[in-house]
Amino acid sequence: MNQLERFKAVCRGQDVDYVPIIGFPGASGLAFGGAWGEIYQRLLDTGMPSYVKGWDAQNLWSQSAAKSWSDFWGTVTPLTLDFFPAEPAQGEKFEKKIEGRFEIITYETGAITKQLIGNDDIYSMPEFIKYNVRDWDSWNLYKKLHTPGKLWAADKTEEYCRKYDNRTLPLFMQLESTWGAVRNLAGTELASTLLYDNSDLVQDIIDWQSFIRNTYLYPLVKRLKPEVLQLSEDCCYKQGMLISPKHFEQFCSPVYREVVQLAKSYGAEMVIVDTDGHIGEFVPLLDKCGVNATYPIEVKAGNDLFALRKKFNNFIFMGWLEKEVINEGNENLIEDEIKSKVPAMIKTGRYFPNIDHSLQPMCTFKNLCKFMKILHNVLENPEGKFYEFA
Repeated sequence: MNQLERFKAVCRGQDVDYVPIIGFPGASGLAFGGAWGEIYQRLLDTGMPSYVKGWDAQNLWSQSAAKSWSDFWGTVTPLTLDFFPAEPAQGEKFEKKIEGRFEIITYETGAITKQLIGNDDIYSMPEFIKYNVRDWDSWNLYKKLHTPGKLWAADKTEEYCRKYDNRTLPLFMQLESTWGAVRNLAGTELASTLLYDNSDLVQDIIDWQSFIRNTYLYPLVKRLKPEVLQLSEDCCYKQGMLISPKHFEQFCSPVYREVVQLAKSYGAEMVIVDTDGHIGEFVPLLDKCGVNATYPIEVKAGNDLFALRKKFNNFIFMGWLEKEVINEGNENLIEDEIKSKVPAMIKTGRYFPNIDHSLQPMCTFKNLCKFMKILHNVLENPEGKFYEFA
């Protein structure tokens, strides 16, 4: 089987020679490019050979770096689009000011963030002092600055599309978001109260996302027929959903059903949602819409895939392995973390094992080798060149 055939078989719950280790942008885990910035450097410092490439801020999601990583670690890097079929948006101007170890960035939209210098290569989140969207005026300015320009001519788009024909790897396409975009732009607190205080603004942000999908992305879905369609929401936290089921049904479900119908029309294997937090309340809502997958399934949020599998036999799960076991001093936790979960989940089908998010700066090359050796043995996965170091 090639990797595309293997991927489709797992998605369909069919027999497979081995289950691949595959990850998607947003929470790639051990797959895709695997590591960047200080995490990549940490692996080099603890013994990983330098010919294994990582990302950097200028080459995030680089296919060449991802292939180097995947070849060494025996993982699968899905294809992603390296183009957007339109002239770029105008974008926003910004200014940076240095304050000690931090840089303060002030944007044309009025947003202000504080982050560590070199934050793009550091495993940390910036502090949002002021968000892009605070009211209708700030939203209309943001929308003006970030709406893509004129569509490319059909022949130019076709030229870029041809490289994905006759592929032997699954093709991943990101289709924006719904309420998750509101949360990104306005912050969790305001995005939550807007549902009650200014629902028209919430709907307009979601409608703008739909405009981008319909105008720029859906034509690519029809042409390329990707195996994976993804929506990024991050709409859950440790205790459950950030948005109520009622509001999810009102604002999000119509978009999800539209994407599911598109997936069925063009043969996608998976409509998947990227969300953090506890997904016990979320999965039933996804299932009701026809969405059939989610990731990265955080361990510390108390998710129980064994319980969810009993209720949702045909749902596809990705992740659910605690990333912290790969950190220095935790090597004694690795074997139990894998063997207590992966064999049983593999038997149920429709499960792609991976760590829940990405490696952390405290990881070590030795621990990652141990983790991957045990995981590969459980999966009977023969791929990878790391074995000589394990």
